[in-house]
Amino acid sequence: MISKARRIGRVLSVLFVVVALAALTATPVVAKTMSDIKKAGVFNLGVVPFSTDVIKDPKTGKYKGIFVEAARYICETIKVKCVFKEFAWATFIAGLQSRQIDVSIASTYSKMTRALVVNFSRPLYLLGYKAVVKKGDTRFKTPEDLNNPNITIGVTAGTGDLAWVKKVAPKAKLRIVKTEDMTMLLIVTGKVDISVGDSIAANHAIETQSGIESALGGRIYSKNMVAWAVNKEDLDILFFVNTAINQLISSGKLMELAKKYKAPWRNDLAF
Repeated sequence: MISKARRIGRVLSVLFVVVALAALTATPVVAKTMSDIKKAGVFNLGVVPFSTDVIKDPKTGKYKGIFVEAARYICETIKVKCVFKEFAWATFIAGLQSRQIDVSIASTYSKMTRALVVNFSRPLYLLGYKAVVKKGDTRFKTPEDLNNPNITIGVTAGTGDLAWVKKVAPKAKLRIVKTEDMTMLLIVTGKVDISVGDSIAANHAIETQSGIESALGGRIYSKNMVAWAVNKEDLDILFFVNTAINQLISSGKLMELAKKYKAPWRNDLAF
């Protein structure tokens, strides 16, 4: 009669063989290369409408802007078709991981936590966070003033702004929306006490809305590097994107586009 210990040993041996076979037969993750993109003739690019970088025509749904024209220039140079696919700040990483897109050209903060799941290109410019309030509201002079359970802060989902607000104001209530423009609209319509967004969106809101002004002394906090992103496995595409960005910079093409669209980050270039 087989002892209980021997029966368990046999079961474990069988399980080991099954796991080993599964590991051998598992489909390995295959990196995509620029040769694949050239062969297909299509470069799938993720966009998030933002400031002068990516502008979406509300009537036609077509895109323009600095990063869009830069991408088209790249596609024309290597003779492939640009296909733009729109995402939100909270979903562009999923778009890369699911291979719906080859590159995200959204104006993304390249942060260490995000770099664990995607690869970032070389930086293009620097961008930080800025706070906006109704005119005459003098309650918020420093970030410490945000950490109050009796106030509500407007902020954008999936952004570095949100992470910063959670860090400096863990006690405050948050009103989280999908876009930076919506975040600024929250303060314009009086639905929050203060809105925190990227400095470009905040400055644009202040320029176009007479009833609001900057808070926290008008300072820009926690400047970050803005970059493009690719799937973690696709190193060949990453190398190509960095080469393309270097050429855009050295040729003067990127600055030409920045001047054309009057980019608010022209004085905050990362090169």
